[in-house]
Amino acid sequence: MKQKELECLDKAIYPTPARKRNFKRIAGYALFGAAMAVAPPRAWAVPDSPIGGAPSFFKLDNQGDLNFNQLLGINDHEIIVGYFGDGTVVVNNGYVLVPNTHYSVENFAGTPPAGHTITQTQAIGVNNNEVPLIVGFWQDQNGLQFGFEDVQGVFKTILDPSPAGVGFNQNLLGVNDFNEAAGFWTDSGGHEHGFVVNLASQPETFIEIPPALFTGAVGAQASGINDNNIVCGFWVDGTGNDHGFFGPLGGPYTTFNVTFNGVVAKSTQALGCSKKFIVGSYIPGNAVTRQHGFIFNGTTFVKFNAPGFSETPAFNVVGTIINGVNDRGDIVGFFSDGTKVNGFVQFDAPVGPQ
Repeated sequence: MKQKELECLDKAIYPTPARKRNFKRIAGYALFGAAMAVAPPRAWAVPDSPIGGAPSFFKLDNQGDLNFNQLLGINDHEIIVGYFGDGTVVVNNGYVLVPNTHYSVENFAGTPPAGHTITQTQAIGVNNNEVPLIVGFWQDQNGLQFGFEDVQGVFKTILDPSPAGVGFNQNLLGVNDFNEAAGFWTDSGGHEHGFVVNLASQPETFIEIPPALFTGAVGAQASGINDNNIVCGFWVDGTGNDHGFFGPLGGPYTTFNVTFNGVVAKSTQALGCSKKFIVGSYIPGNAVTRQHGFIFNGTTFVKFNAPGFSETPAFNVVGTIINGVNDRGDIVGFFSDGTKVNGFVQFDAPVGPQ
């Protein structure tokens, strides 16, 4: 679909209550042209209950592919990034949106390295700068992935120069207001190695977060970094189970596993963090593949399932995954409804005793 056609779809895609929210805070983007703080407990925000005169939960699916959408990042101005397309029937197409105010395609438009052709893009993280910086990855004709940054439509490929990572997949997943981005590269064995890159420095500087920092780890991924330089992510053990972590850039990092009523999750993935919250997904201790979203404020875990979620896989997605959070407590992610993968946003997400 052409850009103008996609923009015209906005009112059809997003429900009227979502379009009535105040989205005037995005003027800077529309022109486009420390320790983790612990938030006090807040009341539950029940999906579809009024918040600011409008329901709080919205399923947002782009008509470019109504079968597959993922919303992956949200900043404090409620600018959302994500992508549509399952990657096979419909290629990944990145986008930036604020319902009824702004929609734009966010496909990598930079110059790829020689011999590589851009085929797919995922927009994953966005910061709060007056002209927000967006990060994600693009994929070439051979399935190789490259991290990227986008500032005001100027795209640049970002690659960690670690010798073991050259020639293998690299992703950028989150970015703070100081233009520090978290991500990972994979080695020849398919194991992930986390890093944080300072995109504001010239040349870019990288701080590695290797699996060796975590006892028993065979892989590690840095998913986000907040404005207090707290990094979040997860590491993988020898049995293939994941464990969340957070801590100051450079360490030490604290491992955590989602725990409810004394039952420790089988697997925990921390996929995003702000100054107040860490979000992600977990598999309960008594489950095989069932996934739930979680919100963690430093002391309390909250389970979050999108209304209409299903434990029946759709495009290999099961249950609910929260991928992004801002300092306001708004969350974005995606879920299986048993047939399709739907993107969602929950404004002012529930944080309080489970």
